[in-house]
Amino acid sequence: MARHRLKVEVPKPGADRPELGRVGVIAGVGFAIGIAWPWLAGVRLVPSPPTDELADLVPAASASASAGAPEATAPAESTSGVAGFAAPPAAPTRTREETVKVSDMKVTVCRDGEGKKLKDCDRPQLDAPLRPHLLALAACEVAVGAAQTLSIGFELDLEKKSITDVFAGKSTTFTKDKAHALVDCARKEVASVSLDGIEHEHSRYTAFYFIEFIPPGTVVEAPGAPAEETAEASGLATIGWDVAVVRDEPEDGKILTRLRYGTRVVVTARRGKWYEVKYDAKGTKGWVHRNALGL
Repeated sequence: MARHRLKVEVPKPGADRPELGRVGVIAGVGFAIGIAWPWLAGVRLVPSPPTDELADLVPAASASASAGAPEATAPAESTSGVAGFAAPPAAPTRTREETVKVSDMKVTVCRDGEGKKLKDCDRPQLDAPLRPHLLALAACEVAVGAAQTLSIGFELDLEKKSITDVFAGKSTTFTKDKAHALVDCARKEVASVSLDGIEHEHSRYTAFYFIEFIPPGTVVEAPGAPAEETAEASGLATIGWDVAVVRDEPEDGKILTRLRYGTRVVVTARRGKWYEVKYDAKGTKGWVHRNALGL
């Protein structure tokens, strides 16, 4: 029986290592094919930058793709001239100097020639002689930079055709010293005012004006600006003025009634500087300035 001799070969050192050169060649060829194939095949792996030619083709393609669909609305042109971008809001208009806002005159008391208080008072037309002098209080030194309010009262003797006294009312928000200084300015302003020719039913009157001082830099509401929204409010309040006017709308609304100092009201809503209140047992509503409520 023949015997086969087993031959064992031991590899030389380094013979079992991978041939890195061959691996590198294969990797390089694969990389080149991966880069060249999309270019040869006309395939774009990333978006191309827009060109004039493409810009001309896009609308046509969009039209054919959206046949029968509603036409899209183009972005509106803004006042800045750039489509799709709104113009920045205009800078608000602000006052450049000290100004004042003067309310309507309110007659709180009228008396006959003997000094007796009367129940029903008329309203003498005193705005023409008095209002220009009240507006001039903006130039009073103590008013510079002020943003408070002055309730100013006048004792008027229409039989003597003169103003007998000027004083600050309870609704004034200035300190006592500044209020007195403003009243002194007012006395000087009205010292030469004549009440001659003013129609009246009674001899003497006590009347008030409410003056709001507006400092420079205050934003002025533009004409046609949206009205302030009405917000819900609730609670109880007390009339702090000698007499508060109740209107059917804030600012210039029709006068519904007048409420005396200390009258309790129910607050139901707020709009800017005005509050809607219920002022009688029937729940009748009207608008009162916040300062009349001490708010």
